[in-house]
Amino acid sequence: MTAYIKFTAISGAHNEDPLCYLLEVDEAKLLLDCGWTDKFDPDDLKHLKRIAKQVDAVLLSHADVDHLGAYPYALGHLGLTCTSYGTFPVHDMGQICMYDAYQSRADVEDFKTFTLDHVDAAFEKMVTLRYSQPFSLSGKCKGITITAYAAGHTVGGTIWKIKKDTDEIVYAVDYNHKKDRHLNGTVLMSTEALARPSVLITDAYNAKNEQPLRKTRDAALVDTITAALNANASVLIPVDSSTRVLELAYLLEQHWAFHRLHYPLAFLAHQSYRTMSLAKTMLEWMGDGIAQAFTQRREAPFDLKYMRTLYRLQDLEKIKGPKIVLASLSSLDTGWSQQIFRDWAAIEQNIVILPDRGAPGSLTRTLYDEWNARADARTADGIRPATNVELDIPLCAKRKIPLEGDELAQHLALEQQQREADAIAAAKARALLEEDESDMDDDEGEVAEVANILASGYDIYVKDQTRTGGFFKQSQSYRMFPVIDTRKRVDDYGEQIDPQVYTRGEYQYEKQQVEEVEEPQPMEIDKIRPEEEQIPSKYITTDIVLNVRCKVIYIDFEGRSDGQSIRNILPQVAPRKLILVRGSVEATKHLAEYCLATESITSEVFTPQIGECINVSAATNIYQVKLTDSLVSSLKMSEMSDYELAYVSGIVRFPSNENDTKAPEAGDTEALDLTSSPTSSPTAPRPQPATQEIPILDLTPLPMQKRHRPILVGDVKLSEFRRLLQSEGFVTEFGRAGVLVVNPGSSEAVVVTRAAAGKLSMEGRAGDVFYKVRKLLYSQHAIL
Repeated sequence: MTAYIKFTAISGAHNEDPLCYLLEVDEAKLLLDCGWTDKFDPDDLKHLKRIAKQVDAVLLSHADVDHLGAYPYALGHLGLTCTSYGTFPVHDMGQICMYDAYQSRADVEDFKTFTLDHVDAAFEKMVTLRYSQPFSLSGKCKGITITAYAAGHTVGGTIWKIKKDTDEIVYAVDYNHKKDRHLNGTVLMSTEALARPSVLITDAYNAKNEQPLRKTRDAALVDTITAALNANASVLIPVDSSTRVLELAYLLEQHWAFHRLHYPLAFLAHQSYRTMSLAKTMLEWMGDGIAQAFTQRREAPFDLKYMRTLYRLQDLEKIKGPKIVLASLSSLDTGWSQQIFRDWAAIEQNIVILPDRGAPGSLTRTLYDEWNARADARTADGIRPATNVELDIPLCAKRKIPLEGDELAQHLALEQQQREADAIAAAKARALLEEDESDMDDDEGEVAEVANILASGYDIYVKDQTRTGGFFKQSQSYRMFPVIDTRKRVDDYGEQIDPQVYTRGEYQYEKQQVEEVEEPQPMEIDKIRPEEEQIPSKYITTDIVLNVRCKVIYIDFEGRSDGQSIRNILPQVAPRKLILVRGSVEATKHLAEYCLATESITSEVFTPQIGECINVSAATNIYQVKLTDSLVSSLKMSEMSDYELAYVSGIVRFPSNENDTKAPEAGDTEALDLTSSPTSSPTAPRPQPATQEIPILDLTPLPMQKRHRPILVGDVKLSEFRRLLQSEGFVTEFGRAGVLVVNPGSSEAVVVTRAAAGKLSMEGRAGDVFYKVRKLLYSQHAIL
């Protein structure tokens, strides 16, 4: 049975904006990533706001702002209430990423878009999975199974496989087939579980880019840094706070250790120490090189000896002389990287190394565009050299300054007044609560009232009842401090119970043991959540013109497959339908044209616009059909995988009402012939499934069923069929274009070919070999 599948691009289509997409599988609504920019402008989420309350599950693929930046805000402000899913590193590193992004904003402005509580609440709702671990969803998503596979690019980066019935949807964005120093490449091409999906959703971000070899890029980075430091200049590398920074940090740490360099090397981020501490615990998610270094040489990767992890700018200012700094955030729009860049940009000897191009509109993209326009042609190794950039950039400089003098005194006075007001309000609320919950009788109430009076005054006045006064004389009053014998609370038997009696001995020990078991384990949110500063401060905004005169170079450390690799990968995956998302208009068009011109790739290629909903269901007309028990018992079922299939020829009629279960009679007029269902194009509108208020149909067999031509149902992969043939004693080999040859070189050779539409054909001389191969091929299908 096929599912009803719709896809809507919320953000990141025909542009390079963050990734966010809505996938509808029957009634279930899945949100694929929930990205934002580090500007955190709520106006960018207008499309997400319309559908957030309807989402049933969120699948997060990478632990950076581009993929999960809007998740805490959507959970706290847009009504998103569902559970999210991601790998363990995406959970831990993603939380650190959002902490760092929040602190970078809160350091320079009164940032209220989201809080650390929103971040904590968001990641508490995340279910963590391991690679290749199928997980069945529940609720409206019942029947859907999701599985995470390695995507490369970032630690824990994920390619999602979403399966419902016979439909398989693969969401593969920002993957990297090449091996990094700390990560293996993606498994997109190497596992058959991701081969030939019903729908492949992928990006065109690098469709027109060429990437030099890793060895060349590493050498260019090291040579550029060495030349700058020898020239008594400093180097700034703007990086993210938790993902791709690991590749650069590991590379530079190894280089410093091998050459015993004395130049200061620092990683400056609010969460720098926590990032490296967590990286030490994620060795199983990293590449083979990391595992070998740990098992064979007992080296602890990311146990940094040469790189300093700093979290305050004051600590960096104490380091004198030329230095290299990896600073967050990578966009240069905020964070320590922008503050360092403002101080170093006017010095011509300094150099800024851009490991990625940055988002459109960011300061990083501005520098990249200027370098791209000024840099010389590529050298033989494919790396373009650094060049001096001359720019005057209008910039809004923001600072946070501690309060002093009268401002500090006024702030403290207001805080004291607020604390007193809060204390009074809390006392009143507590008194009302105690009054409501009190079970004292009237006498005890009077005693409590007197006790309250005594708590606020030292004495009371008692009138002397034996003396009276006239018009001008008042009766004498005596000051008296009364002694009140409070009533002790006892049980029904008159015994006073001491609660401490019941918390001694073995009971107290058992209670302590239970508390120790139920106590949450450390290294959760409390251990990685940063402490918010309580220093009274004010925020100052100044419009400046930043004079950029330093050198700039772009060296590709984005960790994504380039255009040539993408064009080689897609034919191997061979999707039935292809959806291209995130990428410039030119890159999206270029990749779409290539796919349409390549026969081994599907001709059904979709490039949706933002907000456009497209229908990518495998079938064009889907109905829910109700069969009678007598009809089901008469069917001859054929097994295929986990399903039982049968062929039925009959007439479909709409019942007069939804509760009518009576079989239609032969004279009914409104009917459809099952054997001649109409077809339509993939994007053409079609009837909705029964789950969307289409009436359930009744099916009755025709009085005289005609014999139908047998139908083969199934999708046999040639690689699996080859293993079956070899187990039966046949000699096989793959020829050109994926052709499987059985008994090559003999007179009875048989050729099995898969056409572009997925159909299999056999060619060969009629004989024992041909019929045996055909019988084995038929056995891999259900024959109806």
